[in-house]
Parts: sequence; C-alpha cells; structure tokens
Amino acid sequence: MFITTYFYSKLLLLITFVYIISTASAASSSDVKGAWKNRPRQFRMQIFSRPYSKGDVQTIRATNGASTPCWNLASKRVGSYELNDPLVKVTFYRSSDCNGAPSATYYNQHSSKQSHILIKARSVSIVKVKPVLLKEQHKDL
Repeated sequence: MFITTYFYSKLLLLITFVYIISTASAASSSDVKGAWKNRPRQFRMQIFSRPYSKGDVQTIRATNGASTPCWNLASKRVGSYELNDPLVKVTFYRSSDCNGAPSATYYNQHSSKQSHILIKARSVSIVKVKPVLLKEQHKDL
C-alpha cells in the first residue's frame, strides 16, 4: 500500500513538472515571436555615463536599418543604456573603430535596459539577432 501511494505521488509530481515546463516554453516562444514582429522602424539607443540612467547622455539612431553598426562614444565611461529593440546584441569596444577585443557584450532578449554596467569603452556595435525557436511537433496516437 505504501509503495503504490509513493509511486502515485511521484507520478503526480512529474506530471505537474512537465505541465509547468511546457506552458512556460510556449509562453516564452510566443513572447519572442511578438517581439520579432513588433521591431521598431527606427533603432534608438541612449547611453548614459552613470548607472541608473543618470549622467551625460548620448543618443544613437539608425534610420538606415543599422547598416553602419559601429558608433563612437562621446564619453568613454558607460554606466547604463536603454534601447528600443530587445532583439539586438550590444558590444562595447575600447578602440574607436569597433576592432579588437570587446569590453563587454550584452544580449538583450528579455530586457531593453541595462541599468548598472560600469565599463570603459570608446565605441559600440549593434547587431540584430534572430530568435531561435524550436519547432514543436505533436504526434497524435
């Protein structure tokens, strides 16, 4: 009697866990699909010299679809930044031509704001990323 009760309780726990994981993955994939479809027409980024969106601000815009993804920074101190497109990779460089080893790289898939980074950089490179979605296959028995 004890063994069957123990078995059923573990089975119920496993079913609950699988259900939670499947609903969470479905929700996150729909969020990414929605973000990909609702990308802004004009890319905009604000870089602040101090954390939490304070200090000197530099606004970067790309009207040509970010065909020139490297911009020089006005201040070499970067404390935080905000951008209007969550599906981009932001890379800061110590050199002014976006060459060499990067100071920091951020993938902003869930947040469009980094409020406390504190790095030194002279240029920033922005690259659009495409979401990777796993194709769900349902087999009917």
